[in-house]
Amino acid sequence: MLISLLFINPAEKIIMNPRVADIFGLVMGLLTMISLAFLIIQFPPSMSHQLLALILILLMVVGFTAPIWRRILRKFIPSAREEETASMGLRFGLWTGLFIATLLFLRVMHFMDRILILAILALLIMIEMFLQQHAAQKRAKQRSRRPSR
Repeated sequence: MLISLLFINPAEKIIMNPRVADIFGLVMGLLTMISLAFLIIQFPPSMSHQLLALILILLMVVGFTAPIWRRILRKFIPSAREEETASMGLRFGLWTGLFIATLLFLRVMHFMDRILILAILALLIMIEMFLQQHAAQKRAKQRSRRPSR
């Protein structure tokens, strides 16, 4: 269900209440932050614990940034429906979490480079542009298939 909310097509009748999405994101961020603190305090560092920590950091960043992205998108795109901005905010939060987790992974592996950081950022932006273009093409096809009255 979460995956379908990330890539929601506005023509589909999937309802995503923005307030519920914000509360869900903040609760998820808080729970993963508590889980991350427990992991760091209770277990010695190992490769599996580092991987689990990166996953928890990803979820924490998604949970905390999705409501912020939704509010930013709502401010800059006032003509968009609430469900669209909520799903876009969740998707942008996911991209932010992936970017932060990737940076942390590169830092742990001692492979951080400015060019690599810019390349990863450009890749995430291009993926988002592709997804938005694909959704726009689907909307245009559905509009052209509707019978005119």
